[in-house]
Amino acid sequence: MKSFLKQIFVSKIILLLIFFLSLSINNLAMANEEVPEVLTIGIIPGGNPDQVKKESIELASELQSSLGIKVNIYISKDYNTLIEAMKEKKIDFAFLTALSFVYAEKTAQAKVLLKKIYNEPFYFSALVTSSKSKIKRFVDLKGKTIAFVDSKSTSGYLYPKAQLKKINFNDSDFKSIIFSGNHSNSVKLLEEGKVDVIAVFSDDAKGKNGAWTKFSKEKNFKVLWVSSPIPTDPFTVRQEFYTKYPNVVHSVMVNLVDLFEKSKTQKKYREILGEKELMPATSKQYDPVREVIKNLDIEIK
Repeated sequence: MKSFLKQIFVSKIILLLIFFLSLSINNLAMANEEVPEVLTIGIIPGGNPDQVKKESIELASELQSSLGIKVNIYISKDYNTLIEAMKEKKIDFAFLTALSFVYAEKTAQAKVLLKKIYNEPFYFSALVTSSKSKIKRFVDLKGKTIAFVDSKSTSGYLYPKAQLKKINFNDSDFKSIIFSGNHSNSVKLLEEGKVDVIAVFSDDAKGKNGAWTKFSKEKNFKVLWVSSPIPTDPFTVRQEFYTKYPNVVHSVMVNLVDLFEKSKTQKKYREILGEKELMPATSKQYDPVREVIKNLDIEIK
């Protein structure tokens, strides 16, 4: 925990330095830097697709006004599509998950800039079932149907998958496996009785709050397992774009943080920017995810 607090302190100092050292768009000409006519930010629909779409429209408008550059929003249908869009230079920036960032860094030259904080600089994965279910232990999952979010989801796939492998529970032990596409869909599938267990995010280590409390008004859920801490979702940029327009990138960072701080009390951009903090991040902070990938023998390509 001390290391996490130290990380927060250092990140805030870095952010202050960015504020003081970054040039505004109005001064970019003085810096002899070319300015792009348009920049595109990629977003994954995530847990609440409708809210993400609403927030993205407002965010693009405010950013465009602050930067003096046209801002487009690209809403991807899934994690793979967003990574491909960055690889094909269809987008310049992207809000990714921890796992999709590790993939994008390797395959699309993504560079991490910021990370969004909801409660702490980390979150968790959880396996959740109905409170009426007879499932109490991992062995009870045999012959059941599970809903993961996406094969590139950190909490909705990677971490629970690693735990299942650790106890020698194979995919073939399930009756069937479903990929829901987002966390809210997984909760809905469980509520409707279409699956027996879901892998979704948890806000805390004890599984008191998570996707099941956020996307459902019901209280008929039971948490079977909660993972170790997962680094929160990053905001990234294509390395090539960063190299060509470093001051533009810094200005985007500063303006995003500024917009977040101004709207924090209203939680205007909660789904896209997080709820508690938007702070600088480094690639090394995602080493725990790389370790899980390694343990699962997943090849990134």
